[in-house]
Amino acid sequence: MLLKSLKIQSITMIRTTIFIVLVFSIAESFSQNRKGQFHLTQSSNTHELYVRFSSSIRFTTTDYEESVKSQIEGFESLQNDYSISLEKGILISEESLSKMEQNALKYHGDASAVLHLKNILKVSIPNPTNERLFELATKLEELSKVDYCSLLSLEPIKPPFDIMPVTPNFETNQTYLAANPGVNMQHAWNLGLNGSGIKVRNVEYGFNKNHEEFHQINAFLATGMTVNSNASVDYTEHGTAVFGIVFAHKGNYGVSGMAHGATEMILFPEWQQSGYNRVFAVSQSIQNSSPGDVIIFEMQTGGQNDQYVPAEYNNVIWDLTLAASNSGIIIVAAAGNGNQNLNSAFYQPYMNRGDSGAIIVGAGTSTLAHNKLWYSTHGTRVDLQAWGENVYATGYGDAVTIGGDFNQRYTNFAGTSSATPIVASCAIVLQSYHFSLNGTYLTGPQMRDLLKITGIAQGNPNAGNIGPIPNMQAAVQKVYDDYVLLNLPSNNFTNFTVYPNPATSQIVLMVSNELSKNAQLEVFNALGQLVSQSLLPESRELDISGFTSGIYFLKVTDGNQATVKKVIKK
Repeated sequence: MLLKSLKIQSITMIRTTIFIVLVFSIAESFSQNRKGQFHLTQSSNTHELYVRFSSSIRFTTTDYEESVKSQIEGFESLQNDYSISLEKGILISEESLSKMEQNALKYHGDASAVLHLKNILKVSIPNPTNERLFELATKLEELSKVDYCSLLSLEPIKPPFDIMPVTPNFETNQTYLAANPGVNMQHAWNLGLNGSGIKVRNVEYGFNKNHEEFHQINAFLATGMTVNSNASVDYTEHGTAVFGIVFAHKGNYGVSGMAHGATEMILFPEWQQSGYNRVFAVSQSIQNSSPGDVIIFEMQTGGQNDQYVPAEYNNVIWDLTLAASNSGIIIVAAAGNGNQNLNSAFYQPYMNRGDSGAIIVGAGTSTLAHNKLWYSTHGTRVDLQAWGENVYATGYGDAVTIGGDFNQRYTNFAGTSSATPIVASCAIVLQSYHFSLNGTYLTGPQMRDLLKITGIAQGNPNAGNIGPIPNMQAAVQKVYDDYVLLNLPSNNFTNFTVYPNPATSQIVLMVSNELSKNAQLEVFNALGQLVSQSLLPESRELDISGFTSGIYFLKVTDGNQATVKKVIKK
């Protein structure tokens, strides 16, 4: 029996060992599929090199070179050949990373995406020409415990606005606020929903704080950051337009921001006086955000033949995006103006990374067709669309300049640049509404699902998928319906009708179930606020003549049974 027991234990140990080896091999294989994706931006003469080391590498000191040498065979030889020095790549404080870990566990159940940020280092070498950096990146990726290398341009990448709009007739300036073909933000405003309580960040080049739409509201440049003095108006006014779509003052002049009730909107510039550094700008926007906040990536990067694709195509930006998203921060990012098919074989390694959690936005027409505009990058990774033309906003002055004043300039904005802040504004307003009802925030993937499920379908998706356009009326309704269903007792009854509907002054409730004398009737408005509460009248009649016009929800509860019906008051 002892011999048999030992044989069983031996077989078990062998199986366990094989399983561990397989798991390790799969993990290593998964990490290696991020390799081979670095490239030089053809139009840039200077780059910087980042490397992400395997999670098995531990840095106990800031002497990164010694740590890597002691844990990775072959690194010392490369260090001697290239005089490599390493430094922390992601400049997010340990305190902030710790909070992100906790939030990632809370919202995603896994903090590995945040922990990976600690293993991203920046590589410096003497004479860092493009050729030497590319050569070194190739050799570093041959090391077994290197997940990937990434080359980022040190010269500013154009913001995604370079497609000039075709300007047809404007009946009113901000037609994208109206119902289809717009996103119907006006419906949300009519209900008093405007993004209150939500903080917004924007990563790009600059904006004009002195514009008449921003000088009296909480629109700022991030503390301690600067805008490079060489950034031309073509770069800085891009941010002015984006800020205007989202956050312009709602008053009796100019335009109105779609999420004008948000707490603040802050710019984190890529191109500071100290130089161009996209990784730092993104890192700082994340470090200064909390769960529920919305970060807008008004950025694009070069894909195949330097044609524009989402910024997260770069491995480091993708890791930052995933970590932020898993931590409960919503990222809304431009798809880019490169007319690239992300489903093509060239982009398969990018698609194989999985879902970063970001909401990727393409550019569609401003018509009922909602077709893809020719220049918009597309594919199944692009989640939603909004107008990529005819978007009236602040800045530039190509639409009108009042009195020749630079601070009173307005534009017809276009591209995935105009589409992205429209979708972001919808997310901000819905996030605020969801929190007001539930006391919790939606994650990026949850917000994406909400907007897609309730959106208006794209026309002719065979031309390249860019997803539906948001429909705020349907989205607001679903947030409320989900809230009501979440708060219903577990056992529901459904034999409950209301007539007439719509009604003017009085409605009758037809309930076929036998109800007790303790049955309750509650009436909620479209914001989920309790309007009236009473025992269910024996007459089953309800006087609504004193209610204002709009949508209401009637909830009948009897013990552990309940149901809800919608009624419209004319």
